[in-house]
Amino acid sequence: MIERVAPAMHAARLFGVSSKEQAMAIMLKGFEMGLSLTASFEFIQVVEGKPALSPRGALAMIHGSPLCAGVKITEAPGKCTVWMKRADNDFEYTVSWTIDDAKRAGVVKPGSGWEKYEANMLRWRTTGFCADVVFPDVIGGMKRADEYGADLTPDGDVIEGSWHATSEPKLAPSNGAPVVAETPAARVQAPTLDSLVQRYGAEAIMVANEGRIPGTDAELAAVAEKLAQSA
Repeated sequence: MIERVAPAMHAARLFGVSSKEQAMAIMLKGFEMGLSLTASFEFIQVVEGKPALSPRGALAMIHGSPLCAGVKITEAPGKCTVWMKRADNDFEYTVSWTIDDAKRAGVVKPGSGWEKYEANMLRWRTTGFCADVVFPDVIGGMKRADEYGADLTPDGDVIEGSWHATSEPKLAPSNGAPVVAETPAARVQAPTLDSLVQRYGAEAIMVANEGRIPGTDAELAAVAEKLAQSA
């Protein structure tokens, strides 16, 4: 079904996919995470060759998961605090992020949503940070699109084509350690899901990764090596 639907989704130009192979990769990843084929396009984008979740998509998946015991978002001028808790092991975590953190991280751009809708943008960034720690399994281990440099709408959706390569350090939440972003050169050298799908096909990728679409750099590298050896 995915093979039949992918060309139509690409031709419709409704979701910004650049090829039928990219459309197929998005639907396969979404299917693996329990999303319907069309919902996959709402929540997953291919950014710099890798599948990435929108912050709104990450929160939707967490709310719909039986592993979620609670989510609480507390907002104040220039600051957002998000608390999340798991139902299976009672693990909980709290993250706070401020507009000053955002400015130091270089995400506040002139005329962007950060200037017009500060509270909304802080909410989505802080929610994403907390989800990364508490529910990496629920969100499939995927990075969020804003981590790759994509701009967001005030509603937490990705603005198509807004991402760009950056070598700037990314500032982690105020209660976490700094994280250094990948350089463009590192991204070019690493295999991407889109490139593997175009070269080998989705079925071969799933076979090489034990029936699953690879969602991490390590899995992508391992699959690329297996496929290259069997080619």
